[in-house]
Amino acid sequence: MGIITEEVLVIGGGVIGSSIAYHLARQGRQVLVVERSQVASRPAASWASAGGVRRQGRHPAEAQLALEAIARWPALEQELDADLHYRCGGNLLLAESAAEVEQLVNFVHHQQELGFTDVQLLDRQKVHDLVAGLHERVIAGSYSPADGQADPPRTTRAFAAAARRYGAIYWDETLCSSLLMQGQRVIGAQTARGEVQVGQIVLAAGAWSDDIAATIGIRLPIRTRALQMILSTPANVKTLQPVLSAVGRSLSLKQLSDGTFFLGGGWLGDPVSNRSDYQLRPASIEGNWKTACELLPEVGQQQISNAWCGLEAQSIDNIPFTGNVPCIEGLTLAVGFSGHGFALAPAIGRTIAEQVAGHPTPELDGLRPSRIANFQPGQVEAFINETVDRNSLE
Repeated sequence: MGIITEEVLVIGGGVIGSSIAYHLARQGRQVLVVERSQVASRPAASWASAGGVRRQGRHPAEAQLALEAIARWPALEQELDADLHYRCGGNLLLAESAAEVEQLVNFVHHQQELGFTDVQLLDRQKVHDLVAGLHERVIAGSYSPADGQADPPRTTRAFAAAARRYGAIYWDETLCSSLLMQGQRVIGAQTARGEVQVGQIVLAAGAWSDDIAATIGIRLPIRTRALQMILSTPANVKTLQPVLSAVGRSLSLKQLSDGTFFLGGGWLGDPVSNRSDYQLRPASIEGNWKTACELLPEVGQQQISNAWCGLEAQSIDNIPFTGNVPCIEGLTLAVGFSGHGFALAPAIGRTIAEQVAGHPTPELDGLRPSRIANFQPGQVEAFINETVDRNSLE
Protein backbone atom coordinates (compact mmCIF):
# COMPACT_ATOMS: atom_id res chain seq x y z
CA MET A 1 0.00 0.00 0.00
CA GLY A 2 1.29 3.47 -0.86
CA ILE A 3 1.29 6.55 1.31
CA ILE A 4 -2.17 7.52 2.55
CA THR A 5 -3.04 11.16 3.21
CA GLU A 6 -5.70 12.16 5.74
CA GLU A 7 -6.65 15.32 7.60
CA VAL A 8 -6.72 13.84 11.12
CA LEU A 9 -5.39 10.51 12.37
CA VAL A 10 -6.75 9.17 15.66
CA ILE A 11 -4.59 6.39 17.10
CA GLY A 12 -6.82 4.20 19.25
CA GLY A 13 -10.47 3.25 18.78
CA GLY A 14 -11.48 2.93 22.44
CA VAL A 15 -14.22 5.02 24.01
CA ILE A 16 -11.97 8.10 24.17
CA GLY A 17 -10.55 7.73 20.66
CA SER A 18 -13.94 6.93 19.13
CA SER A 19 -15.64 9.84 20.88
CA ILE A 20 -12.92 12.12 19.52
CA ALA A 21 -13.32 10.61 16.03
CA TYR A 22 -17.09 11.10 16.21
CA HIS A 23 -16.81 14.75 17.19
CA LEU A 24 -14.14 15.42 14.57
CA ALA A 25 -16.13 13.72 11.82
CA ARG A 26 -19.22 15.65 12.86
CA GLN A 27 -17.21 18.82 12.15
CA GLY A 28 -16.84 17.57 8.58
CA ARG A 29 -13.19 16.57 8.91
CA GLN A 30 -11.56 13.62 7.18
CA VAL A 31 -10.75 11.22 10.01
CA LEU A 32 -8.85 7.94 10.00
CA VAL A 33 -8.88 5.80 13.17
CA VAL A 34 -6.15 3.18 13.54
CA GLU A 35 -7.04 0.51 16.10
CA ARG A 36 -4.58 -2.23 17.04
CA SER A 37 -7.38 -4.79 17.59
CA GLN A 38 -11.16 -4.66 17.24
CA VAL A 39 -13.08 -1.80 18.82
CA ALA A 40 -13.79 -2.58 22.50
CA SER A 41 -12.09 -5.97 22.54
CA ARG A 42 -10.03 -7.84 25.12
CA PRO A 43 -7.96 -6.67 26.97
CA ALA A 44 -8.59 -2.94 26.34
CA ALA A 45 -10.08 -0.78 29.10
CA SER A 46 -13.11 0.08 26.93
CA TRP A 47 -13.94 -3.63 26.80
CA ALA A 48 -13.52 -4.15 30.53
CA SER A 49 -14.51 -0.93 32.32
CA ALA A 50 -16.94 -0.94 35.24
CA GLY A 51 -19.04 1.65 33.39
CA GLY A 52 -19.61 4.17 36.16
CA VAL A 53 -20.92 7.56 35.02
CA ARG A 54 -20.13 9.87 37.91
CA ARG A 55 -19.09 13.35 38.94
CA GLN A 56 -18.46 12.99 42.65
CA GLY A 57 -14.90 12.27 43.64
CA ARG A 58 -13.45 14.04 40.63
CA HIS A 59 -10.17 15.91 40.66
CA PRO A 60 -10.83 19.68 40.36
CA ALA A 61 -9.06 19.67 36.97
CA GLU A 62 -11.78 17.32 35.66
CA ALA A 63 -14.76 19.13 37.19
CA GLN A 64 -15.91 21.14 34.16
CA LEU A 65 -15.56 18.14 31.89
CA ALA A 66 -17.54 16.01 34.36
CA LEU A 67 -20.35 18.58 34.50
CA GLU A 68 -20.55 18.68 30.70
CA ALA A 69 -20.40 14.91 30.31
CA ILE A 70 -23.04 14.14 32.94
CA ALA A 71 -25.38 16.66 31.32
CA ARG A 72 -24.99 14.88 27.97
CA TRP A 73 -25.33 11.26 29.08
CA PRO A 74 -29.18 11.20 29.39
CA ALA A 75 -29.56 12.11 25.69
CA LEU A 76 -26.51 10.23 24.40
CA GLU A 77 -28.48 7.14 23.36
CA GLN A 78 -30.66 9.28 21.12
CA GLU A 79 -27.65 11.22 19.81
CA LEU A 80 -25.74 8.07 18.89
CA ASP A 81 -28.86 6.09 17.93
CA ALA A 82 -27.85 3.15 20.12
CA ASP A 83 -28.82 1.36 23.31
CA LEU A 84 -26.00 2.10 25.78
CA HIS A 85 -27.74 0.45 28.75
CA TYR A 86 -27.53 3.87 30.41
CA ARG A 87 -29.32 4.32 33.71
CA CYS A 88 -29.34 7.38 35.94
CA GLY A 89 -29.53 5.73 39.36
CA GLY A 90 -27.13 8.01 41.21
CA ASN A 91 -23.82 7.38 42.93
CA LEU A 92 -23.64 6.72 46.68
CA LEU A 93 -20.40 6.96 48.67
CA LEU A 94 -20.80 5.22 52.04
CA ALA A 95 -19.39 5.92 55.50
CA GLU A 96 -19.11 3.30 58.25
CA SER A 97 -17.68 5.26 61.19
CA ALA A 98 -17.84 8.68 62.80
CA ALA A 99 -14.43 9.53 61.34
CA GLU A 100 -15.62 8.61 57.86
CA VAL A 101 -18.77 10.69 58.32
CA GLU A 102 -16.55 13.67 59.14
CA GLN A 103 -14.66 13.01 55.90
CA LEU A 104 -17.94 12.91 54.02
CA VAL A 105 -19.04 16.28 55.43
CA ASN A 106 -15.89 17.87 54.02
CA PHE A 107 -16.20 15.84 50.84
CA VAL A 108 -19.76 17.02 50.14
CA HIS A 109 -18.75 20.63 50.78
CA HIS A 110 -15.92 20.24 48.28
CA GLN A 111 -18.21 18.66 45.66
CA GLN A 112 -20.57 21.60 45.91
CA GLU A 113 -17.67 24.02 45.54
CA LEU A 114 -16.77 22.24 42.29
CA GLY A 115 -20.27 22.97 40.98
CA PHE A 116 -21.89 19.62 41.80
CA THR A 117 -24.60 21.45 43.69
CA ASP A 118 -27.06 18.55 43.98
CA VAL A 119 -24.58 16.32 45.86
CA GLN A 120 -25.94 15.86 49.36
CA LEU A 121 -25.07 14.23 52.67
CA LEU A 122 -27.55 11.52 53.66
CA ASP A 123 -27.99 10.34 57.24
CA ARG A 124 -28.32 6.71 58.24
CA GLN A 125 -32.07 6.51 57.72
CA LYS A 126 -31.97 8.07 54.26
CA VAL A 127 -29.09 5.86 53.13
CA HIS A 128 -30.89 2.69 54.20
CA ASP A 129 -34.13 3.91 52.63
CA LEU A 130 -32.28 4.47 49.36
CA VAL A 131 -30.57 1.06 49.39
CA ALA A 132 -32.41 -1.68 51.22
CA GLY A 133 -30.26 -4.39 52.79
CA LEU A 134 -27.09 -2.40 53.42
CA HIS A 135 -25.04 -3.62 56.37
CA GLU A 136 -26.07 -1.95 59.61
CA ARG A 137 -22.57 -0.50 60.07
CA VAL A 138 -23.29 1.97 57.21
CA ILE A 139 -24.26 5.24 58.92
CA ALA A 140 -24.13 7.94 56.22
CA GLY A 141 -23.54 8.58 52.55
CA SER A 142 -22.71 11.20 49.96
CA TYR A 143 -25.34 10.98 47.23
CA SER A 144 -24.95 12.34 43.70
CA PRO A 145 -28.36 11.76 42.09
CA ALA A 146 -27.44 12.75 38.50
CA ASP A 147 -24.72 10.09 38.24
CA GLY A 148 -25.34 6.62 36.89
CA GLN A 149 -23.95 3.80 34.76
CA ALA A 150 -23.72 2.55 31.18
CA ASP A 151 -22.27 -0.35 29.21
CA PRO A 152 -18.69 0.47 28.06
CA PRO A 153 -18.38 -1.88 25.04
CA ARG A 154 -21.81 -0.82 23.76
CA THR A 155 -20.95 2.86 24.25
CA THR A 156 -17.56 2.53 22.56
CA ARG A 157 -19.03 0.74 19.54
CA ALA A 158 -21.84 3.31 19.36
CA PHE A 159 -19.35 6.18 19.18
CA ALA A 160 -17.41 4.29 16.50
CA ALA A 161 -20.55 3.56 14.46
CA ALA A 162 -21.65 7.19 14.70
CA ALA A 163 -18.18 8.34 13.63
CA ARG A 164 -18.41 6.05 10.59
CA ARG A 165 -21.84 7.45 9.69
CA TYR A 166 -20.21 10.89 9.53
CA GLY A 167 -17.50 9.54 7.26
CA ALA A 168 -14.69 8.43 9.58
CA ILE A 169 -12.67 5.47 8.36
CA TYR A 170 -11.61 2.73 10.80
CA TRP A 171 -8.62 0.47 10.26
CA ASP A 172 -9.18 -2.35 12.75
CA GLU A 173 -6.47 -4.92 13.49
CA THR A 174 -3.87 -2.36 12.42
CA LEU A 175 -0.85 -1.66 14.59
CA CYS A 176 0.66 1.81 14.64
CA SER A 177 4.39 1.23 15.06
CA SER A 178 5.73 4.79 15.11
CA LEU A 179 5.07 8.47 14.62
CA LEU A 180 6.86 10.39 11.87
CA MET A 181 8.49 13.76 12.46
CA GLN A 182 9.74 16.55 10.24
CA GLY A 183 11.55 19.17 12.25
CA GLN A 184 9.33 19.96 15.23
CA ARG A 185 6.15 18.75 13.59
CA VAL A 186 4.48 15.35 13.54
CA ILE A 187 3.58 14.65 9.93
CA GLY A 188 2.26 11.11 10.05
CA ALA A 189 2.57 7.57 11.33
CA GLN A 190 3.85 4.21 10.21
CA THR A 191 1.17 1.52 10.44
CA ALA A 192 0.80 -2.11 9.49
CA ARG A 193 -1.07 -0.93 6.38
CA GLY A 194 1.62 1.53 5.38
CA GLU A 195 2.58 5.13 5.98
CA VAL A 196 -0.11 7.70 6.75
CA GLN A 197 0.57 11.41 6.26
CA VAL A 198 -1.73 13.75 8.15
CA GLY A 199 -2.26 17.31 9.26
CA GLN A 200 -3.05 16.38 12.88
CA ILE A 201 -2.58 13.29 15.05
CA VAL A 202 -4.52 12.48 18.21
CA LEU A 203 -2.84 9.81 20.33
CA ALA A 204 -5.54 7.99 22.32
CA ALA A 205 -4.16 4.45 22.41
CA GLY A 206 -4.78 3.78 26.09
CA ALA A 207 -2.25 1.50 27.77
CA TRP A 208 -0.25 1.26 24.53
CA SER A 209 0.23 5.03 24.09
CA ASP A 210 3.64 5.12 25.77
CA ASP A 211 5.38 2.94 23.19
CA ILE A 212 4.01 5.05 20.33
CA ALA A 213 5.01 8.35 21.96
CA ALA A 214 8.49 6.96 22.67
CA THR A 215 9.17 6.69 18.93
CA ILE A 216 9.56 10.49 18.83
CA GLY A 217 11.37 10.73 22.17
CA ILE A 218 8.40 11.46 24.46
CA ARG A 219 8.53 9.57 27.77
CA LEU A 220 4.93 9.59 28.95
CA PRO A 221 4.57 9.33 32.74
CA ILE A 222 2.00 6.55 32.51
CA ARG A 223 2.08 2.87 33.42
CA THR A 224 -0.14 -0.10 32.64
CA ARG A 225 -2.42 -1.55 35.29
CA ALA A 226 -4.80 -4.49 34.93
CA LEU A 227 -8.07 -3.54 36.63
CA GLN A 228 -10.33 -6.37 37.73
CA MET A 229 -14.09 -6.70 37.24
CA ILE A 230 -16.42 -9.38 38.66
CA LEU A 231 -19.92 -10.35 37.53
CA SER A 232 -22.28 -12.34 39.74
CA THR A 233 -25.10 -14.69 38.91
CA PRO A 234 -28.43 -12.83 38.58
CA ALA A 235 -30.45 -12.09 41.69
CA ASN A 236 -34.18 -12.69 41.51
CA VAL A 237 -34.99 -9.18 42.66
CA LYS A 238 -33.43 -5.98 41.37
CA THR A 239 -33.00 -3.74 44.42
CA LEU A 240 -29.85 -1.67 43.91
CA GLN A 241 -30.32 1.58 41.96
CA PRO A 242 -27.24 3.74 42.68
CA VAL A 243 -23.64 2.74 42.10
CA LEU A 244 -22.09 2.08 45.52
CA SER A 245 -18.61 2.95 46.74
CA ALA A 246 -17.20 3.45 50.22
CA VAL A 247 -14.85 5.85 51.98
CA GLY A 248 -12.76 3.14 53.59
CA ARG A 249 -12.97 0.38 50.98
CA SER A 250 -11.95 -0.32 47.39
CA LEU A 251 -15.29 -0.94 45.74
CA SER A 252 -17.57 -0.02 42.87
CA LEU A 253 -20.80 -2.00 43.04
CA LYS A 254 -23.79 -1.83 40.74
CA GLN A 255 -26.68 -4.05 39.74
CA LEU A 256 -27.39 -4.50 36.04
CA SER A 257 -30.79 -4.76 34.39
CA ASP A 258 -30.71 -8.57 34.42
CA GLY A 259 -30.18 -8.63 38.20
CA THR A 260 -26.46 -9.44 38.14
CA PHE A 261 -24.10 -7.55 40.42
CA PHE A 262 -21.11 -5.92 38.74
CA LEU A 263 -18.05 -5.28 40.93
CA GLY A 264 -15.00 -3.10 40.36
CA GLY A 265 -13.10 -0.64 42.47
CA GLY A 266 -9.46 -0.84 41.48
CA TRP A 267 -8.59 -4.41 42.46
CA LEU A 268 -5.58 -5.46 40.43
CA GLY A 269 -4.62 -8.29 38.15
CA ASP A 270 -1.33 -8.48 36.26
CA PRO A 271 -0.63 -7.51 32.64
CA VAL A 272 1.39 -10.10 30.77
CA SER A 273 4.83 -8.93 29.68
CA ASN A 274 3.87 -7.82 26.16
CA ARG A 275 0.54 -6.31 27.30
CA SER A 276 -1.47 -8.56 25.02
CA ASP A 277 -3.47 -10.00 27.90
CA TYR A 278 -3.65 -10.27 31.71
CA GLN A 279 -3.61 -12.71 34.58
CA LEU A 280 -6.17 -12.59 37.37
CA ARG A 281 -5.09 -12.51 41.02
CA PRO A 282 -7.11 -14.91 43.18
CA ALA A 283 -6.53 -12.66 46.20
CA SER A 284 -8.07 -9.70 44.33
CA ILE A 285 -11.12 -11.72 43.36
CA GLU A 286 -11.56 -12.87 46.95
CA GLY A 287 -11.01 -9.39 48.39
CA ASN A 288 -13.33 -7.62 45.98
CA TRP A 289 -16.12 -10.15 46.46
CA LYS A 290 -15.76 -10.12 50.25
CA THR A 291 -15.90 -6.32 50.34
CA ALA A 292 -19.13 -6.23 48.31
CA CYS A 293 -20.73 -8.96 50.42
CA GLU A 294 -19.89 -7.14 53.65
CA LEU A 295 -21.46 -3.88 52.51
CA LEU A 296 -24.49 -5.41 50.77
CA PRO A 297 -25.04 -8.94 52.13
CA GLU A 298 -27.48 -9.72 49.32
CA VAL A 299 -24.48 -10.02 46.99
CA GLY A 300 -23.32 -12.99 49.04
CA GLN A 301 -26.46 -14.89 48.10
CA GLN A 302 -25.12 -15.08 44.55
CA GLN A 303 -22.14 -16.83 43.00
CA ILE A 304 -19.25 -15.36 41.00
CA SER A 305 -20.15 -15.90 37.35
CA ASN A 306 -17.12 -14.31 35.68
CA ALA A 307 -14.03 -12.23 36.40
CA TRP A 308 -11.74 -10.37 34.02
CA CYS A 309 -9.34 -7.43 33.73
CA GLY A 310 -8.84 -4.52 31.38
CA LEU A 311 -5.50 -2.84 30.74
CA GLU A 312 -5.61 0.79 31.84
CA ALA A 313 -3.03 3.57 31.55
CA GLN A 314 -2.48 5.17 34.96
CA SER A 315 -0.85 8.59 34.95
CA ILE A 316 1.70 9.73 37.50
CA ASP A 317 -0.81 12.12 39.12
CA ASN A 318 -3.96 10.05 38.41
CA ILE A 319 -5.49 12.51 35.94
CA PRO A 320 -5.15 12.35 32.16
CA PHE A 321 -2.86 14.23 29.81
CA THR A 322 -5.18 15.85 27.27
CA GLY A 323 -4.30 18.53 24.75
CA ASN A 324 -1.48 19.80 22.58
CA VAL A 325 2.09 18.69 23.23
CA PRO A 326 4.45 21.63 23.87
CA CYS A 327 7.13 22.21 21.22
CA ILE A 328 5.68 19.55 18.88
CA GLU A 329 3.20 20.76 16.29
CA GLY A 330 0.39 18.57 15.08
CA LEU A 331 0.22 16.19 18.07
CA THR A 332 -2.59 16.03 20.62
CA LEU A 333 -2.69 13.62 23.56
CA ALA A 334 -5.69 11.99 25.21
CA VAL A 335 -3.99 9.45 27.48
CA GLY A 336 -3.62 8.33 31.09
CA PHE A 337 -7.25 8.33 32.23
CA SER A 338 -6.32 6.23 35.26
CA GLY A 339 -9.46 4.14 35.53
CA HIS A 340 -12.00 6.95 35.37
CA GLY A 341 -12.15 8.14 31.77
CA PHE A 342 -15.32 6.38 30.59
CA ALA A 343 -17.78 8.89 32.05
CA LEU A 344 -15.82 11.82 30.61
CA ALA A 345 -15.77 10.46 27.05
CA PRO A 346 -18.52 12.71 25.61
CA ALA A 347 -16.82 15.86 26.93
CA ILE A 348 -13.29 14.73 26.05
CA GLY A 349 -14.41 14.05 22.48
CA ARG A 350 -15.98 17.47 22.13
CA THR A 351 -13.09 19.43 23.66
CA ILE A 352 -10.30 17.62 21.78
CA ALA A 353 -12.18 18.12 18.51
CA GLU A 354 -12.54 21.81 19.33
CA GLN A 355 -8.85 22.07 20.14
CA VAL A 356 -7.81 20.35 16.90
CA ALA A 357 -9.96 22.93 15.11
CA GLY A 358 -8.00 25.70 16.82
CA HIS A 359 -10.72 26.81 19.22
CA PRO A 360 -10.06 27.66 22.90
CA THR A 361 -10.67 24.84 25.36
CA PRO A 362 -10.23 26.21 28.90
CA GLU A 363 -11.86 23.03 30.27
CA LEU A 364 -8.59 21.23 29.54
CA ASP A 365 -6.30 23.74 31.27
CA GLY A 366 -5.57 21.57 34.31
CA LEU A 367 -5.00 18.45 32.23
CA ARG A 368 -2.62 19.78 29.59
CA PRO A 369 0.48 17.73 28.67
CA SER A 370 2.70 20.71 29.54
CA ARG A 371 2.60 19.54 33.16
CA ILE A 372 4.73 16.53 32.19
CA ALA A 373 7.68 18.89 32.56
CA ASN A 374 6.86 19.24 36.27
CA PHE A 375 8.02 15.68 36.96
CA GLN A 376 11.71 14.87 37.22
CA PRO A 377 12.99 12.02 35.02
CA GLY A 378 13.85 10.02 38.14
CA GLN A 379 10.29 10.42 39.44
CA VAL A 380 8.86 9.22 36.16
CA GLU A 381 11.13 6.17 35.98
CA ALA A 382 10.39 5.23 39.59
CA PHE A 383 6.65 5.52 38.96
CA ILE A 384 6.73 3.48 35.76
CA ASN A 385 8.89 0.73 37.22
CA GLU A 386 7.18 0.49 40.62
CA THR A 387 5.80 -2.94 41.42
CA VAL A 388 2.27 -2.46 42.70
CA ASP A 389 0.75 -5.10 44.97
CA ARG A 390 -2.03 -2.92 46.31
CA ASN A 391 -5.17 -1.49 44.75
CA SER A 392 -4.13 1.92 43.53
CA LEU A 393 -6.88 2.92 41.11
CA GLU A 394 -10.50 3.65 41.79
